[in-house]
Amino acid sequence: MRKILSTSLLFAFIFLIGCKDKKKQVTVKTLDAKILMDASSERFKKYWGMGDATAISEEFTAEATRVISNPASPIEGKQKIKNAFTATFSEGSELKGSNINISLLETRLVSEDILLGAGTFEIIDANKNILESGKWGNVYKVSEGKIKFLLESAHRKIDPAKMVGKAPTALKNSIASEALHFEKIQASVSNYIKFANEGNSDQLAMLFAEDGIQSVSSKEGVVMGREKIKATEAYAEGQVLNANILGYKYLGNSLAVGYGNWNQLDEKSNTMVFGQWGNLFKIEGDTAYLLMESAGRIE
Repeated sequence: MRKILSTSLLFAFIFLIGCKDKKKQVTVKTLDAKILMDASSERFKKYWGMGDATAISEEFTAEATRVISNPASPIEGKQKIKNAFTATFSEGSELKGSNINISLLETRLVSEDILLGAGTFEIIDANKNILESGKWGNVYKVSEGKIKFLLESAHRKIDPAKMVGKAPTALKNSIASEALHFEKIQASVSNYIKFANEGNSDQLAMLFAEDGIQSVSSKEGVVMGREKIKATEAYAEGQVLNANILGYKYLGNSLAVGYGNWNQLDEKSNTMVFGQWGNLFKIEGDTAYLLMESAGRIE
């Protein structure tokens, strides 16, 4: 009896130590992710304040993509990204001489070398006036103790007074790709459109991972978790959503990014709003689940 009790106590001790070790590993991973993200944000803020297009473009991988409020199409590749920042910081730009503030609401290492982050931003002028503000949901590559952007998906908040629909225009055709798992991203986008137009919050939320993130201009703040995503869905009668896919990259480890445009037609007024999206997906079996949706409207 004493021997059985001693053995049980030993197993219990080992189990508790194992649990503590697992908890420690999770804590370290979370801490490391935040350290990497904070360092990246500080560099981004510094180079933005300096107006240094070359330095800030070095924060992006060679194959990186920016999906932002302006322009209305993705900016693909480091050279085009550098050109875009050069224009942002040039004479005549409203943003010349500005600074950017970045807040972090969530960050996760989703594989050994892929990190996601979501938060908010403000761009301010020399007199502390807010020129732009909005939300972001980005994907990063971890390498040699730092992170670089794979996908920047940042979308400014639109003044409600300026939210006037435009005349309907057709979206560009989606790309075709033979890249691994592309057809699963196609299915995810098609199902998102279907469930949104049906007003089916239950099924739409199931397109997300259980701990999925939603950073979209139609909702307040950054919404985290499948249940909260479902609870915050809202639909307007006569609104018809559509979307295309303009880019796709498989990152390995069952992770992929996709990006494109979306529009929403108001059948009553025959006007349309338009925007961009840039999302991170997790492939599980035959399904591509949304780890993070980041989308916003273009004025």
